[in-house]
Amino acid sequence: MFVEICIRVKVFGGLDQLTRVINIARRCKVIYRELKVKLQDEKTHLEMDLAGKAEEIEWLMKKIVALPEVLSIEPIPKTIEMEDPLTEVFLP
Repeated sequence: MFVEICIRVKVFGGLDQLTRVINIARRCKVIYRELKVKLQDEKTHLEMDLAGKAEEIEWLMKKIVALPEVLSIEPIPKTIEMEDPLTEVFLP
């Protein structure tokens, strides 16, 4: 299944902790549509808009949630699931 999703991650700490999350995310085989970061007090808020196979996104979320500095992770589905985006035909 190919899905589009937004993942919101709240991390305790600053740039070092954010870098650890990004290093995991860059190993995942997905398409990154948008990445937003907000540093506030001693917390970092990261929002990633992704598209890719459901298995890859699940792998990414499992790896991120295993980090000790991650306070929360929230997946927000954006669109319906498709079998393969390259073979789907959209008619007006």
